[in-house]
Amino acid sequence: MEKQNPARSLALAESFGVLSTISLDLAGYPFGSVTPYCMDRMCRPTIYISPIAQHTKNIVADSRVSLTVIERTESDDVQAQGRVTCIANASEVPAGDHDVRERYFRYFPSARQYEGTHAFEFFRLELVRVRFIGGFGQIFWMKPEEFMMANPFSPAEEGRIIQHMNQDHSDVLRRSLGGAAAEMVGIDAEGFDVLGSNGKVRIGFASPVKNLEEARRAFVDLARRLP
Repeated sequence: MEKQNPARSLALAESFGVLSTISLDLAGYPFGSVTPYCMDRMCRPTIYISPIAQHTKNIVADSRVSLTVIERTESDDVQAQGRVTCIANASEVPAGDHDVRERYFRYFPSARQYEGTHAFEFFRLELVRVRFIGGFGQIFWMKPEEFMMANPFSPAEEGRIIQHMNQDHSDVLRRSLGGAAAEMVGIDAEGFDVLGSNGKVRIGFASPVKNLEEARRAFVDLARRLP
């Protein structure tokens, strides 16, 4: 079985992080705010932010940012929880990049209401370095190319898989959440994401997939293993 990158796995599993920008009002000081994010097809975080928000004004003036994501656990010891920090330059996503927009709205359906009304804009975090802390003995830096992984599926292929699973195999998705209602919203080489009543749930494949046939076999294997 191919070993997965723990920093990438954590970032893919979560949906919110602390976005730190360089303050305009207090020059040189970091300004932190909580923001949802979605990974693009190269596993780079994308965010959807309003031009009137302070963090957006900061980004326009200085594109250097960091996004810190903390693992959700039942432990009350925050120091024992995994975390990953993406140090990056934030760049505005071109208006014609419909894939980023539609993928984000699948993950955050309620965000679509802001489209065209509050002039929200998409920004991609172009990675510079990534820092991972996963517990004792698991602390290291990564280069962007060590963290990123290309999605093997085109937007059209991903759309077909999502439609097929939601329409024809909703029972498998429900079983993956213990019987609760679930809707598939995205897939990549290492797993897929479903939305349930408690938000996004990440379900990993036993090993990475590279094409549609391997994805089909991975879903068949998953269906066999689920109770």
